[in-house]
Amino acid sequence: MKLADATDRFTRQLAADGRSGHTRAAYRRDLAALARFMGGNPDLGKITPDSLARYLTSDAVLLTSEGQPATNTAGKPASAGRPRSPISINRTKSALRSFFGFCVDSRYLRENPARLIRSARTTRAEPHALSEAEVARLRDQASHRTGPLADRDRLILDILLGTGIRLGSLVTLNTGDIDLKQGAIHIRTKGGGRDKVFLNPGLRRMMAGYLENNAPQANTGPNSPLIRSRTGSRLTARPIQLWFAKLCREAGIEGKVSAHSLRHTFATNLYQKTGDLYLVQRALGHRQIGTTEIYAHVIDDRLKRAVRPTS
Repeated sequence: MKLADATDRFTRQLAADGRSGHTRAAYRRDLAALARFMGGNPDLGKITPDSLARYLTSDAVLLTSEGQPATNTAGKPASAGRPRSPISINRTKSALRSFFGFCVDSRYLRENPARLIRSARTTRAEPHALSEAEVARLRDQASHRTGPLADRDRLILDILLGTGIRLGSLVTLNTGDIDLKQGAIHIRTKGGGRDKVFLNPGLRRMMAGYLENNAPQANTGPNSPLIRSRTGSRLTARPIQLWFAKLCREAGIEGKVSAHSLRHTFATNLYQKTGDLYLVQRALGHRQIGTTEIYAHVIDDRLKRAVRPTS
């Protein structure tokens, strides 16, 4: 079987497994780059552990061009780019391991040529969480907003701060996903699944008021978008990112802050309050506890700095 045919079947299986479109597209790009490195569209049987090792140590993987690995048909880099991060290279390795594991399981191959591939150790960047004072300034700035979108903008801020859901989950919320009796929202997760997230009492009251006051302007039916643009259509993530950046500037908050920082803020505060890492894992919807452990390290580092004697 040819590499391209196996790639099509692999990505189809990923879709059936509920993997996100982003993951499928990233894996397909990695496998297309491998095909170019191997001269076009090789037979699967011609790909060996040694050819994969040569691929992973080539500029096709180690360098980027406009943010993506770039090679020409001869397997050479199309243009010199900047070095890829270890995390990005590990993703390529993960794509190869998953793909060739699939090929063995599907009996397209007898042996897995990616069996020797190991990911490099990496250090994850500390998540940027906002301080209590910064959160207070954001809320104060949002509270002074007026106009037809002011309530919507305050709701966006409080949902992200009060639940820790991703921006992608926020913009896909429909009015039918809100369960005020249970005090919960039903979100679409990063992997394409569904999850229930609970609302704190203040957010629950805000949500009820928002739904009541905005019902006349909303499209009818449970599939009506909760967060809408000025024209009434579903609001996308990019305008929210731009709005949040402007809100931060107006509140005098500087540094590497984004809407995703509100998720980190929620997680850090929850771990500080409960000391239960598994509870934070459940709240964030992480599949692996190792992904959540970064918040414990953040708190430990803060504690070390707090007890350090001053000179």
